[in-house]
Amino acid sequence: MKVMIDTNIIISAALFPKGKAAQALYKAMSSPFEPILCDYVIDELHRKFLEKFPTKRIELEAFLFNLVSALTIVTTPIETKEEEMKIRDPKDRPILRSAIEEHADLFLTGDKDFLESSVSDPRIISVPEFLQLNL
Repeated sequence: MKVMIDTNIIISAALFPKGKAAQALYKAMSSPFEPILCDYVIDELHRKFLEKFPTKRIELEAFLFNLVSALTIVTTPIETKEEEMKIRDPKDRPILRSAIEEHADLFLTGDKDFLESSVSDPRIISVPEFLQLNL
């Protein structure tokens, strides 16, 4: 089962390694899940850390270094998809576009723009919901 990981999950897991987002990330990295991360998210992580957590950039790089081998990194498609227009924030749309292109089953996020959207494929799932999944 393919799971696209959103930026906020990685940020929370990197900053709070014992938190719920980290637990969800580690669950997504274990069978039967196949975690996916798009290159847009990696770029966004670097931008966010530079902007909001400039003193934590080394921690991010170390976290990403360890994480990359356990995830499938995909290229974000350029061509827009109709489904992505259901997301309010245009900056979030490339991530959804990647999830659609990769046929992700789940989109793991804590972002209200995704969670409150009417997107149904992939299934948008919050951290608490994901942690309660029994497969």
